[in-house]
Amino acid sequence: MREEPQRIADRLEGTLRIPDEPACAVVVLAHPLPTHGGTMRNPVVAAIARAVAHRGMLALRFNFRGTGESGGRWTGGAEEPEDVADAVAHARALAPGLPLAVCGYSFGAVMTLRWLEQGGRADDVALVGLPLLAVAFAPQPLPPVPDGVFVVAAERDQFGPAADVRLALPRVEVAEVPGVDHFFEGARDAVGALVADRFLRTLAR
Repeated sequence: MREEPQRIADRLEGTLRIPDEPACAVVVLAHPLPTHGGTMRNPVVAAIARAVAHRGMLALRFNFRGTGESGGRWTGGAEEPEDVADAVAHARALAPGLPLAVCGYSFGAVMTLRWLEQGGRADDVALVGLPLLAVAFAPQPLPPVPDGVFVVAAERDQFGPAADVRLALPRVEVAEVPGVDHFFEGARDAVGALVADRFLRTLAR
């Protein structure tokens, strides 16, 4: 397994984790809130990338605009869905013909939903730590959560515990991670395994 730096749309910093065997799919990973230290190196996002690559899938992480070496300025979520779109286009160019999934964590989950609302398409979508409550980057109600997406929710999430997520999204598959809050400390490898196993089932058929 190896990792290679990427430049996405000539403006976004990225990194691609490449499995040892020929890839069966490609997964785009969107990180949490940049204004609170979120980057593509976030430990939850990194754990998902490792798990995805261990199961034979390419894992493309990227930094949202204004984060790390990515150009542009933070827009509070207004324009960041464009970053998801550019990362997906880059992933498709890297792996033409392979199935593609998107996984967003926290802020990245909301941006993924906004990208879907704006016409984005993927073969599968996972949302980790989806914030049901209004927060700084999502003061409005969440965009629609399509049927068929996969949600990983922490039992004690400050912004939307698993029980509330199940009530709010009765037609969505929710995997609960017990005993942890929004940051999944002590359970990050478990989160990675849940997401990677889901994508292996849905993308490698």
